Amino acid sequence: MRFPDLVTVVLLATAPAAHAGAEAVRADIASRLSAANPGIAPADYSLGSAAFDADRRAKLEANTPAPGTAEILAQGKQLWNRKFRNGRSLSQCFPNGGRRIAAAYPQVDAKSKRVVSLETAVNQCLRTHGEPILEAADAATMGAILAYVRSLSDGQKIAVRAANPVAEERFEQGRRLYFTRMGQQNYACASCHVQNAGKFFGDTALPAAAGSAARWPFVREGRAVTLQSQVRECLERMGAAAFPAGSDELAQVEYFLTVLSQGHAIKPNAWRPR
Repeated sequence: MRFPDLVTVVLLATAPAAHAGAEAVRADIASRLSAANPGIAPADYSLGSAAFDADRRAKLEANTPAPGTAEILAQGKQLWNRKFRNGRSLSQCFPNGGRRIAAAYPQVDAKSKRVVSLETAVNQCLRTHGEPILEAADAATMGAILAYVRSLSDGQKIAVRAANPVAEERFEQGRRLYFTRMGQQNYACASCHVQNAGKFFGDTALPAAAGSAARWPFVREGRAVTLQSQVRECLERMGAAAFPAGSDELAQVEYFLTVLSQGHAIKPNAWRPR
């Protein structure tokens, strides 16, 4: 089914019952997606639009690795290993120099009770060592670093779970934001990516929420686009004021989407056209 114009369609983003628990919400959304798209393997949701569109999938395969990826990874590696004024580096702030850590982010910090995304963790390291922090939305610095770090976890399965009451609360906050209608068009993120996942907006299939945390950053026109940057772009297209880059709200949405993507293999730096 194709939507010639989403504005003309009434989208009902009915949310799972509030406080149902992360696993119950995850199962409910998985059931909805499966019922609406019976021919699609759940593991393929991480392909985004390409899961529902054979032509898009062929283009994705033809553009693997995505043009510009090598340059992004080289820049990210250089920033990751650059020596601070005290002789330390970002790589020394993380276990194994950052290898195989991405599948455990974002995390909920027990002390602050806040969601710690990779962006947050990078800036925490910089701040601790007296270095200038990075702009979370800057593709040339933060985007390149995250592209490199996530490449060190290529193929690893996402293992983020809401395993305690505080984590459940942050998951619920992210869920609520994802299902809240916003902006001039009165859409929720879930209007497209849960209720109408797999349907077409113009010539592009709407990706599913499940699996969406597996393949970021995307590489588009030679730039690394993080998951949080993608959410901000979606909000702007909805006519809503985007949450500030690096904000708690974006971290909570990312946490929600990552829990939904539990078990999906990380395949970062996938090609995505504008």
